[in-house]
Amino acid sequence: FDTLIPSNLAPSPRFIATLSWHEKIDVYRVCILCYLLTIKGKKIVPRDFQLSGTLATIQGQDNIIYSGCGSGKTLFLILPLLWKPKTVSMVISPLK
Repeated sequence: FDTLIPSNLAPSPRFIATLSWHEKIDVYRVCILCYLLTIKGKKIVPRDFQLSGTLATIQGQDNIIYSGCGSGKTLFLILPLLWKPKTVSMVISPLK
């Protein structure tokens, strides 16, 4: 992980410190997956809030995300599906 993901894109040490060993492994794997699937020159690594929501989804917990436009909600929705492609997610997005 440390040799592939640049430190400026990696999850914060503060966030990583709150995780169990298994959660850290899942976070590192999701970060590597996302990093490798994004285009060269615009490599993406999920931010802490996206990883937190992804972990909750992977663990079967419901999530509510309140976040502004352009903050990265779509990536949060896609990461669990990339991690476990045979699962089903339901997204409720009230616009009005």
